[in-house]
Amino acid sequence: MSHWFWLPEPWLSVAQTPTGAPSSVASLLESAERQIRASGADASRLTAIVLLERASGLGRERLIASPERELPPETVSAYESLVARRCCREPLAYIQGWREFFGRRFKVSPRTLIPRPESEGLVELVLAWSARRATEGRRMLDVGTGSGAIAVTLLAEIPGLNAVATDIDPETLLVARENARSHGVGPRVQLVACNIATALRSSFDLITANLPYIPTARIDTLEPEVRLYEPHRALDGGATGTTELVGLLRTLPEVLEPGGAAFLEIGEEQSLHLQACAQGTMPNSAASVHLDAAGLDRYLIVERPG
Repeated sequence: MSHWFWLPEPWLSVAQTPTGAPSSVASLLESAERQIRASGADASRLTAIVLLERASGLGRERLIASPERELPPETVSAYESLVARRCCREPLAYIQGWREFFGRRFKVSPRTLIPRPESEGLVELVLAWSARRATEGRRMLDVGTGSGAIAVTLLAEIPGLNAVATDIDPETLLVARENARSHGVGPRVQLVACNIATALRSSFDLITANLPYIPTARIDTLEPEVRLYEPHRALDGGATGTTELVGLLRTLPEVLEPGGAAFLEIGEEQSLHLQACAQGTMPNSAASVHLDAAGLDRYLIVERPG
C-alpha cells in the first residue's frame, strides 16, 4: 500500500544540509533533535543519539564524551537519511531493523508487527503456568507468529518445549526463522504458512496467539507509526476486532490437548464476548481474563480440563 506525505519545512531541511555546514556531533544532534521534535515523534533526544550511533558506528559513550568531534561527510549523509525517515514517522524499530523483547534482540521488518510490552506480559503468564508443569516433550502452537518473538522467547526460556509457529505470510516466516536461529532454538520450531482456519493435523499442550484485535474503524485513528507503516493484516481484527480471535477459539476443541491452555492477547473491550465464546466452544473449560501493566483487560487464558 503506497502512502504520500506533505512534509513541513523543518523536516525537509534534514536532507538539505548545505555543503560545509557544521558536522560536529553536538551540532548534528541538536539539529536532529529539533527536527524530530517538530515532526511530532517522541523521545527526540534519545532517538537522535540512537540514530547517530547507527550512522557512525560509534558507541553512545564516545559520542556524548566528544561533542566537538567532526564526522565525515558520508556519515553525515547517512545520518540525515535516517533522521528524515524518523521525521516521516517511520518506527525506530524498522529503521534499526530490530526491537528488544524480553531481554533479547529480534529482527523485524515492515512485514512483521513490532513486538510490544503487552506481548511480554503474555510471555510472563505462560512462564508462570508452565512453571507448575513438566515441560519435557510438551508441544506449543504459536498462531500468527510474525517475528517469532513470543515463540522464540518461550522456547529459549523453557528448554523442554517444542513449537509449531504459523503465519499467513511466508516472507514473515523468514524473519521468524532468522530469529529462531539467532537465539539457538531453530531445531525446536517448525514454521508453517497457513491461515488460522486451516486445520493442523495435530494437537498441542500450549497455544499462544497475538492476532489482530483492533476494530477496522479504529485503524485510521492510530499513531502514524502504526497506521502508515505496520502491516494492516496484523492489526485489523474486523468490525469488532474479534474476527480472528473467535476463529481461533472455535478451533480449540481440535487443537488443544486435555490439560492444556491457550493464551491470547486481546483488546481491552473484548473480554466478556471472548470469554463467552470460549466457554460456549468448550463448555467445561475455564476462561479467565488478566490485566496488562496499564490495568486493562489484555489476556484471555482458556484452560481445558485434563
